[in-house]
Amino acid sequence: MSSRITNAFTCDVEDYFQVSALAPHFPRSQWDSVPCRVERNVDRILELLDGHGARGTFFTLGWVAERYPQLVRRIAGAGHEVASHGYAHERASDLTPESFSADIRLAKAVLEDITGQPVTGYRAPS
Repeated sequence: MSSRITNAFTCDVEDYFQVSALAPHFPRSQWDSVPCRVERNVDRILELLDGHGARGTFFTLGWVAERYPQLVRRIAGAGHEVASHGYAHERASDLTPESFSADIRLAKAVLEDITGQPVTGYRAPS
């Protein structure tokens, strides 16, 4: 008798230049001028998951969602959970409680406006 192994798939929807390790090279003020790869990369992940009938949770930056709302709609439309990864990929430990609250509220509002669905999941940027 074989048993199925249950797995959970999650993905952070952010671009390469938004990771904390690259912050000295790609300051937030320059993000709008850096070529983005996120849409192409996430579309490939969506194709792979669809090919296996798999679903997952996509922790999405509000910044990305504002620039690629059609991508967020494709994620949700394919049956995946859209969750929050904050708005601007700022570490919670670097924010005041008020700034942290504002960041997650903004990301949640952006994602819910795009998907028309409640956003309940959150993963903190690192």
